[in-house]
Amino acid sequence: MDKHSSLRDPFERSTNQRKGIRLLGGLMATAGAILATSILNAERGGAFAQQPEASDVRSGKALPQVNPDGWTSSAVCGECHQAIHAVWRQSLHANSWSNGVFQAALRRSRDNYGEERSRLCLSCHAPTVRHGNDYAVKESITMEGITCDFCHSIHAVELADPNDPIRFAVGKTKYGPLRHAQSPAHQIVNSDLFKRSEFCAGCHEYKNSHGITVLGTYGEWKNSSYAKRGTECQDCHMPLVAGRTVALDVKSDTSGKVNLHNISGSHDIERVRKAVTLDGVGYQWASDKVWVFMQVANTGSGHCFPTGLPMHRAVLEVKLLNAGEVVDQRQIPFEVVMLDESGRPLRREEEFFVSAAKVRSDTRLKPNEVRTVEISFRDIKASRLLMTASLYYEYSTGALVTDEKGERIEPVEMKFLLASREQSMKRMGR
Repeated sequence: MDKHSSLRDPFERSTNQRKGIRLLGGLMATAGAILATSILNAERGGAFAQQPEASDVRSGKALPQVNPDGWTSSAVCGECHQAIHAVWRQSLHANSWSNGVFQAALRRSRDNYGEERSRLCLSCHAPTVRHGNDYAVKESITMEGITCDFCHSIHAVELADPNDPIRFAVGKTKYGPLRHAQSPAHQIVNSDLFKRSEFCAGCHEYKNSHGITVLGTYGEWKNSSYAKRGTECQDCHMPLVAGRTVALDVKSDTSGKVNLHNISGSHDIERVRKAVTLDGVGYQWASDKVWVFMQVANTGSGHCFPTGLPMHRAVLEVKLLNAGEVVDQRQIPFEVVMLDESGRPLRREEEFFVSAAKVRSDTRLKPNEVRTVEISFRDIKASRLLMTASLYYEYSTGALVTDEKGERIEPVEMKFLLASREQSMKRMGR
């Protein structure tokens, strides 16, 4: 008998579907989203608004001092753009230099590959080094990570230049998406680049010296239906929200919209949960063999799931239980596996950028992909079973820790439950 010919009813939803399991998830906090919610409370009239053309209304207060010859600190930007700055401060972009995971990878990179090759890391995690060459990270502006002035100094992204596609101009001219905006503190140039995915590609698309695409999020989007219908990265990761762009003592209040600057991604587990679905198709049980059919779909992201660093992976765990005891279990990974020139699988962040020479496999879900997964079990003696299927998002890495014991890199294992299903099963003919 064909094992597909006797599929049972679809699986019921587990009551644990929405319960996240986090082993060591402190580094993945969603404080930015929480803070954004409080700042954007509608009862307060909203936090942002499009900057009007009215004159300065600071009542004699001195204007913020924008550096005409170099980078301007985010603290200066925050004097006027208070709400935007408060949300950005909680983002991973703001902590791209200081977070322990990056610091561990940078430490290993410098130890294994040397200072010169490790400068690549800073070009996106502390990008102000592109002007000023503070690769020793002595200046406070470098430690601000992906700071306000870096992004708002970008005037072009030339993807035809794979070595460094980002073009910027430091000084008193700031670029952004708002039309007809004026500021008493600096010049403003409206740029539609800030509304397009190309803006993000400068750091979220990278091919190493071996020709391996280590970061391919932009390319994944570019080949998707999202790109064809004009849905850009910013539409999901920096959505427009109602509010004020600047403080009331800078410009008179006018209703408008601005992009949310917490820039949530894989660190926001609720966003990750919305990207993928898990459903049961059925099962078939013949003699001592059981086949379970699950459907996993990338329904909510315009890139592969997972995307970003190859260390990001999802795992479907399927267990068969008899009277509460696990009879058998299987794991189905959704991941990209990269090898170095010797054929060794790579496990650490810095290794991929320097040593990845071959892609052994890529089982991630493409945008809009719906995949039916068949999981087979043999030598099943029981006559009744409970099947549980759980989809997890995982990231195994290390973090640099500094305390009274000194500095060290400690392992960090992150595991989040995205969705789950369960189904009672019985042997055919019983």
